[in-house]
Amino acid sequence: MKHDTDAIRFSEKVVMIRSLTKIRTEVMLTILLITAMLGQGQSWDSLGLNFITAFPENIAFYYPVNPVNALNITAVHADTVVTVSISDSTWTYQDTLPAGKPVTVTLPLGIEEYSFVQTLQTVKISSTECIVVQSISQRGDSVQTNVVQPMKNLGTFYSIPALNYSMMINTFFQSTRNTSKRYSSYRLVIINGEDVSNLITIVKKPRNIISILDPYAVLQLQTDGTEIAVKSDYKVAVMLTHPCEEISGCRCNMVVNQLYPDTLWDSSFAVPGVLNVWLHLTSSTNITATGGNIQSGTFEAYSSKLLSLPSLQLGSQFINTSDPASLRLVSPGFIVEPIPLSRFSACYLVVPVNLISATALVIAETEYRDSVYVDGDLLSSTKWSTISDSEYSSVLVSLDDTHVIWHPSTKIAVYVFEMSATLYGGPAISLSANPDPVGCGVIPPKFNIILTPQTWPESHQHCMLISDELFSPSNKAEQMEMVDFLNSEGLNERLWIGLRRSLLTLEWYQQKGKEVHNMTYTHWGTGEPRAAVEGMCASVFPNSSTGFNWKSVPCCAQLKSICYSSTHYFSLDLPSNENANNSNSNAKGNA
Repeated sequence: MKHDTDAIRFSEKVVMIRSLTKIRTEVMLTILLITAMLGQGQSWDSLGLNFITAFPENIAFYYPVNPVNALNITAVHADTVVTVSISDSTWTYQDTLPAGKPVTVTLPLGIEEYSFVQTLQTVKISSTECIVVQSISQRGDSVQTNVVQPMKNLGTFYSIPALNYSMMINTFFQSTRNTSKRYSSYRLVIINGEDVSNLITIVKKPRNIISILDPYAVLQLQTDGTEIAVKSDYKVAVMLTHPCEEISGCRCNMVVNQLYPDTLWDSSFAVPGVLNVWLHLTSSTNITATGGNIQSGTFEAYSSKLLSLPSLQLGSQFINTSDPASLRLVSPGFIVEPIPLSRFSACYLVVPVNLISATALVIAETEYRDSVYVDGDLLSSTKWSTISDSEYSSVLVSLDDTHVIWHPSTKIAVYVFEMSATLYGGPAISLSANPDPVGCGVIPPKFNIILTPQTWPESHQHCMLISDELFSPSNKAEQMEMVDFLNSEGLNERLWIGLRRSLLTLEWYQQKGKEVHNMTYTHWGTGEPRAAVEGMCASVFPNSSTGFNWKSVPCCAQLKSICYSSTHYFSLDLPSNENANNSNSNAKGNA
């Protein structure tokens, strides 16, 4: 019966594909670029509950040395249950992770994707609370790392950079290298992130390629430079990869670049200063670019041209484009996608693989650069360099361990670079886009209305169970924060708040979680609070005509309630305070 079912499914796919291929492929593709959805004031981070990735082939020059493929997973909350599984295997990893301590999960041999057909060589990661994930592929001293983006950051439309491998090799080595067809160009790896069959269209000249990806399946294609874009019905992850890109001394290094959907493109980029690299620009329209002594003129859509940018050898640069685009720094064995201004964040996690050569590059507004923190200490450095034609500066930071680099009042960019057979690395892991003066606030504050009527003690216990507290404003700002939320909810009935009278003194106090606080702010209505016999607990009526005033109510009354979860701050799980202090003091800026 299973074989019959498979045969029917296959026949249905064939019929669907044949019908789809009748669509006129000559019709011009009109790509609607949406201006970057994530502006400076909006949120961007790499936190999530569900991830999917694949491990492209890494042959390096040491073949047949066995590869080591692994995931570094860091949980935000303590007791986070993480499950890692392989779609076509019974292999499963599950563990309960601590907060703020990267845990390495080594995957079994044979996980690498080398086939040019659809397979289930995908790795799925899920968790009960937010985590961040970094993949590591190593063969001998050929190492690549990649920040695995959560499902929320994936998309359904990706423009493909036209990186011509032969042109690049000739550009760097001024000679023609004879390579087999298998390794003569880059590859596209397309991963179906959904538990549904996903229609994929690879837009290419002269004829599109149409495929149906099974749930959580992966498809690898050899590129020839005519691929323009990947479209899908449901979310996919797209990687640009090469298993053995030539470097000096008859050696090679694998490269991996996880593409961002076009909706995340921008027009301003922080380009890190890196030696001996060229700039590649991808755009769906003819555009101009400025900054970094870049050559003037108009760049054609989907150009394969490599741009010399000698100013990068002198320090970081800011590049601006006339329309949203995607940039890459490329050289043999190296691809890095610069962080656009719209994806600057306030807080980053840096998890180096090779502590001997690990370096972070930090880019911050010049006016606020002296307020950058590494873990709990200010980054002390006199080596900041201003970036020409911008309001930003950059500095290199030696890394001796895992660290959090953050800013309390503005957004920054952070890259991590390491050296093995060649330079590798890229943008650090973004934990939070929103600056917070206290630290790295990874989970924002949140109100929650409990619709089940309960007594005040029951509401207090329920809020303690699902959040932090039965909310009670401590000042006018918190009162207005509550008012704004209640206005958006449109409720028209009383809600419990976390105020009550002492049974001994009859004085009012705030019950904030397990802590008791004296009253320093009140917002009572007219005639309130009433006598103790008329009400020992407090409520708020969400109506602007009554000014959202407080009212005393008997504690046994059955009311809905308003719970509140405060900001959750990320902190590293360090072995001891002494080690933490040593670690902080060692991560300082340098030349």
